Amino acid sequence: MLVVSKSNTLLWPLDPSTERVASERPLSLQGSVPAAQFGEDGKKCGFNVESWSRRVVQPSAWPIGLLKCTPDQIISQFSKGHYTQALAMVACWGVMWRQPNSIWGQRRLEMIEHTLSDCAQSIRESRSVADAWTMLTGSGNEQLGWTAVISSKTLHFLCRSLEFVQNPPAAIDGAVIRTKVWPVFLSPIPVGQRPRNWEGNTFEAYCRYMTAITVWANQRNWSTKQIEATIFDQFK
Repeated sequence: MLVVSKSNTLLWPLDPSTERVASERPLSLQGSVPAAQFGEDGKKCGFNVESWSRRVVQPSAWPIGLLKCTPDQIISQFSKGHYTQALAMVACWGVMWRQPNSIWGQRRLEMIEHTLSDCAQSIRESRSVADAWTMLTGSGNEQLGWTAVISSKTLHFLCRSLEFVQNPPAAIDGAVIRTKVWPVFLSPIPVGQRPRNWEGNTFEAYCRYMTAITVWANQRNWSTKQIEATIFDQFK
């Protein structure tokens, strides 16, 4: 089934098994106010343009002055169509500069820029990230072969730049979401009732994760960004 959506919300195919269990067993979270997303306070988010120059299409078009790798700055770069610059900031924000080959490798910067531009157009027209997910994770021509981790983080900010702010893709990672949150969510569920996991890079697996995020966000009348930031803050 699909989420009933307004024009500024995305359409997500919800996994029935995950939806049922997540509705019956809400994730226990402390407090009633959403946690700030990493970088929203501007602390510990310095961004050195020179260090990233070889990762962006030239000539670059960075703002003048000191840059900080904050969600607002990332969204601004996407909004201006500076896709490889936004990507560099996403990698910095998500501490993914440690594995540059998984993002850039031998991929041409112009191809990455073009693919991200196509993703933006597809999302804008369809209100869905399904085709964009394939462009980012697929292994065909003009597809980037990325993991779910960098794909979800990139699409999160790209969708927010397109004004899909209520239910944008939530970032997924191995250290917190898959290693800590998933076992806590799974443990009280009887074996025969457990939904399939959130592993791998398929859109189906990611949608199972987004189903849980969507259910928990709706229970609190929060955005998917707010619920993921709160979960990450509590479990990190």
